[in-house]
Amino acid sequence: MTVQQLEYVVALDSYRQFVLAAEKCHVTQPTLSMQLQKLEEELGVLLFDRTTKGVQPTAVGVKVVQQARQVLRQVQQLHEVVQLEKGELVGELRLGIIPTLAPYLVPLFLVALVEHYPQLRVQVEELQSAQIIQRLKDNQLDMGLLVTPLEDRQLREIPVLEEPFLGYISPAHPLYPHATITPADMGEPGLWLLQQGHCFRHQVLNICAPAPAATNRPFTYESGSIETLKELVRHNHGYTLVPELSVLQELDNPMVKRFAAPEPVREISLVVHRGFVRLPLLETLRAIILRQVPERLRAGRAKQKIRWR
Repeated sequence: MTVQQLEYVVALDSYRQFVLAAEKCHVTQPTLSMQLQKLEEELGVLLFDRTTKGVQPTAVGVKVVQQARQVLRQVQQLHEVVQLEKGELVGELRLGIIPTLAPYLVPLFLVALVEHYPQLRVQVEELQSAQIIQRLKDNQLDMGLLVTPLEDRQLREIPVLEEPFLGYISPAHPLYPHATITPADMGEPGLWLLQQGHCFRHQVLNICAPAPAATNRPFTYESGSIETLKELVRHNHGYTLVPELSVLQELDNPMVKRFAAPEPVREISLVVHRGFVRLPLLETLRAIILRQVPERLRAGRAKQKIRWR
């Protein structure tokens, strides 16, 4: 059994296609197939069922894949410990970030991070919270930027920001004249929401209880984008809630309304697996982010944190 064979097993489980798994491992498909067969012969079990619909791990294959991921994580950590001792930081950083944060935060840190670590290849992917959590556990991501707390013992959370929720209200809506808004105001009809699966949607619903069908709209629309929600308010009346980073350039816009104290916020953290060893990288990224945002957004201030699930 070799580390390379374990890499092939994990790749095949991730992509469920021999050709794609081989491509990701930078080998030919026959090479990957041969090495998998050798491992199966050594273990005396079938790890994957090959069907016309694709590749599926067998019952024992699922357990072997799980152990293989742990072994590969430990091998990776071994290399990273040596790099740190040498004062090097090379290789790859696989970072997952939620879609309601990515457009506003990634441009603030990406260039500065790669300039600070020129030998580091940074790969950023927009994913929903549940996907990031699972990929961190499966060693498919090194780091996540998402809303916390997660309350997961396998993961470590490093709070970075406490980002306020703000109202974004059409001039035609009854809430527009208000200087500030409260959660009680959110029962008004006309609330635009993100679609299912976004943690931001759950937080909005935890802040307020929107009126059910009491609207004059002959349609419904749930967006996957904060920017789309803002455009809907601008052109179709109603209101929505937005994170402050999405309106940093328009805080003087009268459509933007703050909540009365205590201001509801979402806690944003860098999240890594408990075994993550490249701590200088973690601290550097946190410092870069904090330099790029207003000081009032820094984590640790006494505000009302809204749970995301």
